[in-house]
Amino acid sequence: MAQSRQAKDEQPTRVPSEESGHLGKLATELSGYGVETDVVDADPPYLRVSNPANRYAVEDVTCERREHDYAFIASFGVYLGSSGSLGVTAHKVAWLVGVTEQ
Repeated sequence: MAQSRQAKDEQPTRVPSEESGHLGKLATELSGYGVETDVVDADPPYLRVSNPANRYAVEDVTCERREHDYAFIASFGVYLGSSGSLGVTAHKVAWLVGVTEQ
């Protein structure tokens, strides 16, 4: 009986989604900007990007499946770029958190 209770209490292992994978690639692209990044395993997953010089400069980026690729969306609903344009998207996110000029 104790074994069945333990099995009930265990949380199922979550398999990383494709969206999480693309957010991880964006995080890697952002590494050159000196920002802090963290892929948060939520529903939906998101990438939290912060400027270490300004604790208020934080942006949460989500990833949505589109017909031919994945789209990165800012927390306020603005399209930032696609999985096919990681460099451009990273620059926009870095600008949002104030580590680069437009």
